[in-house]
Amino acid sequence: MTETLENGRNQRTEPTSLYRKYRPRTFDPSELVGQEHIARTLRNAIGLGRIAHAYLFCGPRGTGKTSTARLLAKAVNCLHPDPWARPCNTCAACEAINAGAAVDIIEIDAASNRGVDDVRDLREKVKYAPSQLRVKFYIIDEAHQLTRDAFNAFLKTLEEPPPHVAFVLATTEPDKLPDTVASRCQRFDFHRIPLESMLARLRWVCQQEGIEIDDDALVLIARQATGSLRDALGLLERMTLFAEGAEGRARITVEAVRQALGLSRDERLAGLVDALLRRDAGAGLRIIAEAAEDGEDLQQLGRQITGYLRTLLHLRAGGRDDLADPAAREQAERFSLAELATLVRIYSGLELALPRSGLDPQLPLELATVEAVLRLSGEPETLATPARDASDARSSTQPVPAGRPPRVPEPAPAAARPAGIPAIPPREPDARTLPDTPRMSAVEAREVGNGVVPRVGAGRQAGASSDAASDAALLEKLIASWLQIRREVKASRSQTAALLTSVDPALVTSDEVFLVSPYEFHRSKLNEDVNRRLVESVISRHLGRVYRVRCVAPEEIPAIAPAEAGPNPEPPGTASIPEPAPESQPTHAARSLDDEARLRAAKSIFDAEEIT
Repeated sequence: MTETLENGRNQRTEPTSLYRKYRPRTFDPSELVGQEHIARTLRNAIGLGRIAHAYLFCGPRGTGKTSTARLLAKAVNCLHPDPWARPCNTCAACEAINAGAAVDIIEIDAASNRGVDDVRDLREKVKYAPSQLRVKFYIIDEAHQLTRDAFNAFLKTLEEPPPHVAFVLATTEPDKLPDTVASRCQRFDFHRIPLESMLARLRWVCQQEGIEIDDDALVLIARQATGSLRDALGLLERMTLFAEGAEGRARITVEAVRQALGLSRDERLAGLVDALLRRDAGAGLRIIAEAAEDGEDLQQLGRQITGYLRTLLHLRAGGRDDLADPAAREQAERFSLAELATLVRIYSGLELALPRSGLDPQLPLELATVEAVLRLSGEPETLATPARDASDARSSTQPVPAGRPPRVPEPAPAAARPAGIPAIPPREPDARTLPDTPRMSAVEAREVGNGVVPRVGAGRQAGASSDAASDAALLEKLIASWLQIRREVKASRSQTAALLTSVDPALVTSDEVFLVSPYEFHRSKLNEDVNRRLVESVISRHLGRVYRVRCVAPEEIPAIAPAEAGPNPEPPGTASIPEPAPESQPTHAARSLDDEARLRAAKSIFDAEEIT
């Protein structure tokens, strides 16, 4: 992997990384691993002489986008007389490209050359004919980083370049490219490398390098790469250095891979899952503490437990996982499918829940474990939700166990309510719970409280009470699901998710959901159609009904709530309860400086990333 050159008295070592040394040199599936559909299409285009003027290569990192672009440039410029045998890797053009000495293959990093001036300079250079090859290739890496003005300046050149020029745009985020640019290119989607294909390639590299490695260690490296062959070769190179020493190269074992990468042992993962099976939160916390004391990477442990639970989910649902051991299959059978889905959902939120402020990663992992045990035990959905009457939610479907007194709901303290959410007064006993008793009005309820016998038959009939209770329950459900909603929005559009960092649910009515934010920037952007419709679709999916979303200022909520409730917002049979003092209500004005940072971050995302 290294070359040593003599230069006078000094020795200089030039490193050659494995992923650079073993880049694909032909379109053969054994070299261009996992992208057979792309290799076949490009080979046919070269053989038939139907080369496009612009290509768009998109897909996850480390899947061969830039390597394929270089391979295409080499095949187009190959001098072999048979087009179906290109690239031959023996002609002068192929050798120059392989050596990196071809001046007509220009790679541009769009992250550092993203301005309109850079594109104007490119437009001037494409006019000149190639000096060495037949076709000049421009490979623009991370093309989505170009600014809007740069794309606009690039459109005409991209659509009608000179006949001696071809463009390849490579990106990991094709959705950020304007449609006007994408429509002018032939698009190729690169897939994550399948596990079996990656293992075959890694074994071949080990044979070429003389690396002795256990099969289990190779599988672990391939799994850690998550579909990126470049990452897998980088990990293999690290392990080769780990195994080498003064006494020579040792065999790479699975324990050595875990030690070098900070991974937990399989028995530790299985022990944590066993603790979840037993509903034993203490045992789970002890396993996490042992991992921390052993110096393991707890963020890595969180990813491992998520992957392990996902494997169990696949096994329980009847999916394929040929590499799962019998112990994992036995554990999967002891969970229900719904329980495994819940566990995967809880642990998959660790990355979003862990802030970037340097907080100890052990805490989110411990909280996720305790919450998982509570969910499996039938406790309320999340520890972060306001206090709720769980017995009401189960009374219609589950009997109260004998000998256990019914749970009495307690109002949530003011400090526990999210900012901007009006206080929900405690419910008075409903007349429906008393047999053969007519419904009472609010005035009659106050009379009962003062010891006056109510007038029978004077209560008004209305469904406002049940509607208000339903809306309050939906609001609690929305608050409990808010973290998951933000995560789903982020998966679809990161700009919209950035707005939600300073937005809270405040009110649910029959057909509308009101969100609050103290910042005019967040409110105006979130009420735009592109952001509002996305949030509406995710919220409606969680609440099970179509809702319209509006983002308002916190001070508007007290005026909206009575108006939405109608002329008689006071539910029948409920005593009038005075509103709490304004100073007891938490407001957005009391937010910490972190919110100001989030405001600046959201604005910067829109300034830097929005492409119209």
